[in-house]
Amino acid sequence: MEFIQNTINWIKAEIFEAWLILAFGLFTITAGFLFWKIGSTPGSKALLWPLIVSGVIYAGIASGMLFSNQKRMAEFPQNYQQSKKEFVNAEKKRIEDFQYGYKVSKIVATLFFAMTLIIFWTTKNPMWQGIGIGLSYFALTGLMIDYFSQERADIYYSFVLKALQ
Repeated sequence: MEFIQNTINWIKAEIFEAWLILAFGLFTITAGFLFWKIGSTPGSKALLWPLIVSGVIYAGIASGMLFSNQKRMAEFPQNYQQSKKEFVNAEKKRIEDFQYGYKVSKIVATLFFAMTLIIFWTTKNPMWQGIGIGLSYFALTGLMIDYFSQERADIYYSFVLKALQ
């Protein structure tokens, strides 16, 4: 299999992930409205804004992923045909440049979980507890998304290193 096929497979997986994240973001926004509209307790009504904010952030991330990866899908095969060695080197650098994001998401998730615990230990205010739930929901989702994204990136990176040998 030629290297570009690995790249195309990776981009297709990123596009699929972006559609899932977009659907998840829209589902989260809908859930926020449903908790607010149908919920009968102060706690359920307090989930409106935390879920809407989480959903909008995830929908925004997904939209950016869809835009950038569909653009890559069109450009990468042409770039590869122009200079295979330069393309593979550029991919190596690109992958190495976004690896820090996985560490950042783990740090952010840890902080959000800690903030959630502090909120639940220190207050019984439904609004603050809704924020805490929103923070943990956002963190857990981010960890799950990045787990699979990092796994795919690591596999793709091994193909990049193999192509450079």
